[in-house]
Amino acid sequence: MNFSDNKAADTSKLLEDIEAFSRQGPVVTKEPAKPEIHRDVLAFPDLNVPHHEKPKVQSPVKPAPNLGEEMRREAPLENSLLARLKQQAESLQKDSGQRTAEQEARAQTISDAIGAAFHYLDDLIKQLNIIKPAIPKEFVFPGNILFADMTWLEGATDFRMVPSASDDRRYEGLTTRFRIASGKNLVIDREMTTVEPFRKLLHDYSIVFTADEKMNTRNIVERARFTFPCEIKAGFVLKADYEMGNLVLRTRNIDRFGMMEFKLQPDDIRQETLDELTKLFLGEKSRFLQLFRRSA
Repeated sequence: MNFSDNKAADTSKLLEDIEAFSRQGPVVTKEPAKPEIHRDVLAFPDLNVPHHEKPKVQSPVKPAPNLGEEMRREAPLENSLLARLKQQAESLQKDSGQRTAEQEARAQTISDAIGAAFHYLDDLIKQLNIIKPAIPKEFVFPGNILFADMTWLEGATDFRMVPSASDDRRYEGLTTRFRIASGKNLVIDREMTTVEPFRKLLHDYSIVFTADEKMNTRNIVERARFTFPCEIKAGFVLKADYEMGNLVLRTRNIDRFGMMEFKLQPDDIRQETLDELTKLFLGEKSRFLQLFRRSA
């Protein structure tokens, strides 16, 4: 074969290589196998495995240390910090559970006291609405205005429950309202400077009135004549204070004009206490104010 034949063969081979490159891309030549170095084992790849797959070499795995076992070997459990914290947590949980049980028992006692008071007063008011007893006490309104010779007109008592989604609902409190009156009207004259203060007093004590005002030449109230019935709207509220663990009694226009407040314990709600309270709002001689001091 001469030189021209060799050149033609080389040219033909080059064209074939160019054609193959355009269709398949560059030819990948296999590199000789290289040893793979692992931490504990020196291994050569299996020449029978395709080049893209690497043989898996298992490294020896050390068992994880048992920390709890080591801690138990280092110190007895009863002397460890964890043991002391567990004992403290258990003690706190026990104390908390005990306090919760005591609070629940106290709350139930308060609710039962209000329930007993309601049943007593509900029955009592029904009887008074029939009997309509006379009220012997005289009430002195500011300005030495006397409310006297009154009798029971009507009354009512009701209760409220603590809003709760559970079945063991408790009483929130009770309310008793009533009216006493003489059937007469009172007529009181007031001069210019005392007209507005007297008007305010009547509003404050829930007394319905009419006022006949006399104006001077400057269109200013010179005097006024107030007319109102000899009637008193009175009542009281007995409310549970579950947070403080007691009861609060607030009265309005009972024994006197104005408001009074008393703090009671659940054990105070008994027959004697309710009898003395009844005597107090019926205007009879009562020991209630001696048995219980006012808190407001």
